[in-house]
Amino acid sequence: MSATQAGTRRRRRISLYVALLIAAWMAVMAARLFLQFDTALRVDGRITTVDDYIADRCGTRLGPDAASCLATAHDKARMQLRREQARTVLIIVAPGVLYLLYLAPAALVGVRRRHAARRKNRDRR
Repeated sequence: MSATQAGTRRRRRISLYVALLIAAWMAVMAARLFLQFDTALRVDGRITTVDDYIADRCGTRLGPDAASCLATAHDKARMQLRREQARTVLIIVAPGVLYLLYLAPAALVGVRRRHAARRKNRDRR
């Protein structure tokens, strides 16, 4: 067995461990964050539900003021909920995406090294 083959096996083993670690991260974070996904908002560093957010914003208003406050609070809560959901998805998926972004250039470097080694071996003959 050559040193190149041993290095390739080591890289494959490390790659497998990294992929397993990323899969475990995604499973744990998805399980942890999925329960809050539909209703949780982060307001001033604390997590609250959409209904509690709207009640805090418009709970003391009466009459026509209350209707306009509810409409704007619903719109703002919907926008903040979408933003929070995007952050949650990013937290869950980011390690996998970063690893895939790393794999493409690493594979290209590996192909170039193999081609260079083949050329070097042909020149020796």
